Amino acid sequence: MATLDDISLSVEHGRFLTIVGPSGCGKTTLLNIIAGFVTPTNGEVLIDGRRVTGAGPERGVVFQGYALFDWLTVKKNIEFGLRMRGIPERERAAKADEYLALVGLRKFSHRYPYELSGGMKQRVAIARALANDPEILLMDEPFASLDAQTREIMQEELLRIWERTGKTILFITHSIEEAIYLSTDVAVMTFRPGHLKCTLRVELPYPRGDFNIRTAPRFVELEKVIHHLIREEIAKHEMEDE
Repeated sequence: MATLDDISLSVEHGRFLTIVGPSGCGKTTLLNIIAGFVTPTNGEVLIDGRRVTGAGPERGVVFQGYALFDWLTVKKNIEFGLRMRGIPERERAAKADEYLALVGLRKFSHRYPYELSGGMKQRVAIARALANDPEILLMDEPFASLDAQTREIMQEELLRIWERTGKTILFITHSIEEAIYLSTDVAVMTFRPGHLKCTLRVELPYPRGDFNIRTAPRFVELEKVIHHLIREEIAKHEMEDE
């Protein structure tokens, strides 16, 4: 059985789109196709009209597991992609300093990943992705392994960074609340083979640092709607297995 089927998704520049859906519906597969890590058997991915044929610097990827190099310092981790692209040492050092400041880790530039907390590691991963100045930031459940308090802090940090940089973000999460809190748009996927069930505009104002926004009528309404849509897909799958 195909993982994905008949996916048609369009994201406007500067939007923050989060994808949610039942476990196993193909969210990560879709992100890996957009990243250029996986080649689709049918169809294509276009960025500003250009066909994606593999990984490229216009797409930065942040993984759940950080994917940092433990033998490199924080600063050298951020410089890594720039070094692979042949950027001169002085220029990449300046870029690394810029993004260290953006994520609030200037004082930790010479530390190693194993000396950092989970939230700090994820800030390094975000800074490394942004240092290449991508058009799109792809994020695969980046906060899933963090404790609840750190996760909320990182959500606020990500919104601050997004508002500062204006990047287009494609985010994957299992948390409906996180999806609504962060996003301009939420896309709901069906069960496997996954396709888009619907896309919903969040229509809540930014900045969203006020915790009370999570109890706003629109927030609560969207939470109920998305929860129902996902439960509907799970129920269908359970019926098919009987």
